[in-house]
Amino acid sequence: MTQTAIILAAGRGSKLWPYGDTWPKAALPIANRPIIQWQIDAIRSAGIQEIVVVAGHLGSQVRQAISGYDGIECIQQKEPKGTADAVLAGLSFVKEPDFLVIYGDILFTAEDVKNLLLAHEQGQQPAALLQPLGALPSQEWLCADVENRQVKRIVGHPRSAAHRLCGLYVLPRTLLSYLVNNPGIMTSVDVGTMPPAEFELAESISRYLCDGGSLRAVETQQFFVDIDKPWHLLDANTALLSHLGASLKENRAAASAVIEPGAVIEGHAVVGEGSVIGRDVKCKGNIWVGKNSRIVDGAIIGGNTVIGDDCVIREYCRLEPCSAVGNRCVIGHAAEFGGILMEGAYSYHYGEYWGVIGRSSDLGAATVCGNLRFDDQATIHRIKGRREFPASAAANAVYLGDFTRTGVNAVLMPGVKVGAYSIIGAGVILTEDVPNNTLIYVKQELVRTSWGPEKYGW
Repeated sequence: MTQTAIILAAGRGSKLWPYGDTWPKAALPIANRPIIQWQIDAIRSAGIQEIVVVAGHLGSQVRQAISGYDGIECIQQKEPKGTADAVLAGLSFVKEPDFLVIYGDILFTAEDVKNLLLAHEQGQQPAALLQPLGALPSQEWLCADVENRQVKRIVGHPRSAAHRLCGLYVLPRTLLSYLVNNPGIMTSVDVGTMPPAEFELAESISRYLCDGGSLRAVETQQFFVDIDKPWHLLDANTALLSHLGASLKENRAAASAVIEPGAVIEGHAVVGEGSVIGRDVKCKGNIWVGKNSRIVDGAIIGGNTVIGDDCVIREYCRLEPCSAVGNRCVIGHAAEFGGILMEGAYSYHYGEYWGVIGRSSDLGAATVCGNLRFDDQATIHRIKGRREFPASAAANAVYLGDFTRTGVNAVLMPGVKVGAYSIIGAGVILTEDVPNNTLIYVKQELVRTSWGPEKYGW
């Protein structure tokens, strides 16, 4: 029986800019918790207690994210060679003949892990979780051809495919030689495609299949999100909060929490110690509130929204459904916000924002995010120079990296991304992406002339 999981949390996340430079992917917050914490909870609910985490880029943040868990071994990948090399690093801590492998940038449910483990046990063979692609472009993913519930072929970023690999496998130790002898480049590709040089686990599994090995295909039954691009953060946040909201059946309030008479809660509320929901607040669905937060003064909260610890939500502000507000955030004075507000960020004074705001960022008064284009189309993004066509409404969201600031009356047009440690000055109408460590401001030309009573005939 599978007893150990290896979580691959060493990736840099270069396609997640502006977040991959200051975050390891596995520690990025979804619904106010690091991705890796959701993963650990899911696999432990599925019965696996022993976990090995392979960290790399900004590994200290990964270690901090898992510091509250027992029974986890965290090791540092010395050199970021790829996922096959990361599995090799973790294998020294695995004693059983098989093990679970999880890519550190995916969100999944305990039910799908249980189905994967059950398929492995019943079939006595390795197994992989797959997701039907539907409208998703196959060129974006590692994919598989499936026949009679068996993976027959693995191919990287093909021109067409019906299923994508989710990055969640039950594998045998007998795969060791294929990991050691990984060629360092994905050769299982369509003719004419151009894979980068890296030790990809899927290539090792592909070679194992070519030598007669078997791999059971298990389709996802619940929500699944691979967080690879900035808009996937919003997709994952919405999917997870909707999933959690569907299972929330009762109110839960700490003894020191206060829900004042006159507060309207149209769903269920989970409220932490010392938090207050004021009498004139309206919650249009389920809400989760952390410790010592105040939601007061006529705030309007959309359904399936989570608010962290030590937050102030006040003065007739509005939060859109499925929003996540991190710890120590302030939203107030008629501000409107939807999406993900990471810890320590401020959004107030009539601002209107939809997207992702990085840690400790400050939106100046009346900062406005446009999210509807005049042509009613989705914004075309560029990721590492390649044109990208997001399929969700998050294409028109705005993405601000950590420690950014905006000035009074800044306007951020649909889809723009702003790098970490940057400032968008007062009155700027931003129509393009801004690199890290950049200040943009308006150089205004003033016209000065005389004026007075004589202009009115005196």
